Amino acid sequence: MTSNITTNKRIAIILVSILVFTMIALYSFHGMDVQIDGDHIDGVGGFFGVMLAGGIGVLAVFFALSLTGLVLAGVAVLLCVVFVVVLGSLALALLPLLFPILLVVGLFALFSRRKAV
Repeated sequence: MTSNITTNKRIAIILVSILVFTMIALYSFHGMDVQIDGDHIDGVGGFFGVMLAGGIGVLAVFFALSLTGLVLAGVAVLLCVVFVVVLGSLALALLPLLFPILLVVGLFALFSRRKAV
């Protein structure tokens, strides 16, 4: 099923929505007093400065959480490898104890075969 809205209408709706959001945000920051190095910043410059700072903050949090996730995934893989190595070495250490049992099972399997008719 195709959409009834054409691409140009969709882009126009998105642009109008962004403009409306920007105007609402500008009026909501009207009473804000921002001073950087003693210079008073207000209006459009202050609004976009706050938006830029917020965007940089969001990107910093995203990259920090991504890096933390990668480190935790690496530690999980390392722990899985250590677990497999420990189980493998335990199996190799117990192999001499299992040899007589494996010998009996092998002989039983060898002699219990049915002849093909």
